[in-house]
Amino acid sequence: MNTNKLIFGTLLGFVGYFMGGFLMYTIVFKDLLASTNPGMAGVQAEPNMLAIAVGNLAASFLLTYIFERWAGIRTWMTGAISGAMIGALVTFSYDCMILGTSTLMTWSGVFVDVLVYAIISAIAGALSGWMLGFKRA
Repeated sequence: MNTNKLIFGTLLGFVGYFMGGFLMYTIVFKDLLASTNPGMAGVQAEPNMLAIAVGNLAASFLLTYIFERWAGIRTWMTGAISGAMIGALVTFSYDCMILGTSTLMTWSGVFVDVLVYAIISAIAGALSGWMLGFKRA
């Protein structure tokens, strides 16, 4: 396993997660997410940017580690496809748990959130996959 590729792939994926999340959650899908998850309005707070950054870094490391250690992903296309699938499955799992234990989400909200996070994970996965294959001997 190439540690430098893992670090740089994680950092580039982090940029994809952070910027993609900002774009998708606060601009593109903001109204749709709000309308499909009305319970979230009562618990929203001012964003904690440190927590968001740490979460995005962890998600990026997860993808990059899987790509580097087990999957051998070295292109942006396979990174995007695999990132979307991993992101969708992880999000579906957590959102179903939230739906089952609270009144914060609805089924339509779960599916919208899974779609949005799959797109963001595809962006991060493409960047990580590209970095893992960049100038690799």
